[in-house]
Amino acid sequence: MKTIILTLLLILMPNTLLAKTLVFIHGYMEDGMTWKNQGVTLPLLKNNWSDGGRLTMRPDGIQKYSPSKFIPLKRDVFYTVELPWYFPIEQQANILKHYLAAIYANRQQAIILVGHSNGGLVARYALVQYNHVPVSTLITIATPHLGSPLAQLANLAHNTPINELSQLMGNALLKNSNLLFKQLQSEQPDNFLYWLNHQTHPDIRYISIIRSNTGLLPHKFDYVVPPYSQNMNKVFALRNKSATFSINKNHSLNSTDGRLISQLIPLIN
Repeated sequence: MKTIILTLLLILMPNTLLAKTLVFIHGYMEDGMTWKNQGVTLPLLKNNWSDGGRLTMRPDGIQKYSPSKFIPLKRDVFYTVELPWYFPIEQQANILKHYLAAIYANRQQAIILVGHSNGGLVARYALVQYNHVPVSTLITIATPHLGSPLAQLANLAHNTPINELSQLMGNALLKNSNLLFKQLQSEQPDNFLYWLNHQTHPDIRYISIIRSNTGLLPHKFDYVVPPYSQNMNKVFALRNKSATFSINKNHSLNSTDGRLISQLIPLIN
């Protein structure tokens, strides 16, 4: 009898409850198009997901560039967002907050967040500080949860003639990114990552996609973030809470990430 009742409930349940909403959050020196250009979204499209569009923040509000004019609520849909990638994490997260609110207002479904590199930290900061819309899962890819040695070197270079030379050559990258590089320095007491890693995180599903670095070939080695830093189980507030998956690729996004995400999504309630 219980089985019959459960079956009827599933049949009568609105299809929107079964649909999923996913938001891709890009990292440093990336944009919303990176996910498509690197082949991450293609496996989702092949599995009947809809492209909800690319969201950008303009002075007059959020603008959406979408390949589809209408997407039924019962369809699984993914969005990409544009963030000022050289801004400090809290400023990027504040913009992300508005994107998520707009998406939730339209979909009314718990959101799956997928962040690459620094985008994973932006997502975590938004979860800790705002947590204003339902989020079911956070997936991070090659994210420096414990810091990036490369960011630490870049921060040191800011106070050297290298920075002055780069500005003379018309490249203000080091100067503009200085505050962000400071936040990405290896976790230690009194710095940004130590603070973030000791904050209470929402009780949701966490998944870490880690670059395994099993070889020294450039296409199979992450020179930006060491594997241990990519594992959310190493974060004080998230110990033993993250599932982990390893991919033997470099730091950049790739189609393998898309295939893995496509396989994981059906397992998420």
